[in-house]
Amino acid sequence: MRAIVVLALLVAAVFCQGGMKYAKRAESLIGRSRGEYVCNQVNNWVLFGKKDTSYQGKYMLADQYLKVGQRIPDAQRQPGDAIVGLNGAHCGMIASDKNIIHSSSSKYRVVKVPFSQARYVFPAGWHVKRVKGTV
Repeated sequence: MRAIVVLALLVAAVFCQGGMKYAKRAESLIGRSRGEYVCNQVNNWVLFGKKDTSYQGKYMLADQYLKVGQRIPDAQRQPGDAIVGLNGAHCGMIASDKNIIHSSSSKYRVVKVPFSQARYVFPAGWHVKRVKGTV
């Protein structure tokens, strides 16, 4: 029993460490111009190391993030999870348990906002998706 608990803690620590790597990559984009990074390019760069990329044979636009990965309840979100509007028109990244990073059309740059503001960023609703990145 003790070995199972230790193994579970090790797995959680490794996964969390990976999430923090994605969070740091996302945070490095804050302030960049929307002309340089639109929403899907933020997610693509954080997860795959390239702005323009494909995953499982699909070019990764915002709506593709609805179709890949595992849907995660909001309460279980972690840094590195994607957040995507239900209409597939916009996406962003979970930067921490409290913040989202996305490419804002109104501010014309990549911004960090509190997760509590998701209802304004994604007015039609959203899903949090765990997509396995490659970086």
